[in-house]
Amino acid sequence: LSCRHYSRRGVCVPSCRFTEGETREFAQGGECFECHPECERIEGNVTCNGSGADTCTRCARYRDGPHCV
Repeated sequence: LSCRHYSRRGVCVPSCRFTEGETREFAQGGECFECHPECERIEGNVTCNGSGADTCTRCARYRDGPHCV
């Protein structure tokens, strides 16, 4: 499968949900992946840059060292 823009679970999509939508995403290798559930959803801004609890822009609850918990 080769997509022009991004792929989400094997389906081609024009973009990932970086800054809007109920579930926020980040992109890696042209694939959209969901942010960690402990990341706070930020309207109009990127919520995470990876899948781990240590890649959140802001934590939904608390931060313990580099990780949101």
